[in-house]
Amino acid sequence: MRANALISYRISLIGRLQRTRFDARARSLGITRAQWRAIYAISCYEGASQRRIAELIEVSDVTAGRLIDRLVDSGWVERRADAADRRTHRLYLTSLALPLLDRLAQLGANEETIALAGVDPAALEIALGVLDRVIANIESAPRLVEVDPIACEA
Repeated sequence: MRANALISYRISLIGRLQRTRFDARARSLGITRAQWRAIYAISCYEGASQRRIAELIEVSDVTAGRLIDRLVDSGWVERRADAADRRTHRLYLTSLALPLLDRLAQLGANEETIALAGVDPAALEIALGVLDRVIANIESAPRLVEVDPIACEA
């Protein structure tokens, strides 16, 4: 197997393993990963519209709507009418969400400590530099053009 394929595979595997562990621990707090992502996005962009939060967490408007409905029902998020556009609601965290965010941050920090146990700090700095370079390469690469599947059949 090529070295770059091994890197991509390992990055993907690390992500899956961390998501699985985080999900299991977050469930003990009564929250799903999707809910956590939405709460975190709202904490970073308080007052954002539901559509903006959907874009940030990469889900459809309908999925975000259902997710935010559950967050509102749980008392973690509130919708406020937009003064300039009555069709739009702005999203804000409630005081109930703040301790939850703190606990999730602690959980994430704990998981990172577990993941990095035994890793030399100098080696970690090198690895982070490599990953930053990979990210920059991908972000600066030319955009792919989607291929029309019907046109390919001809």
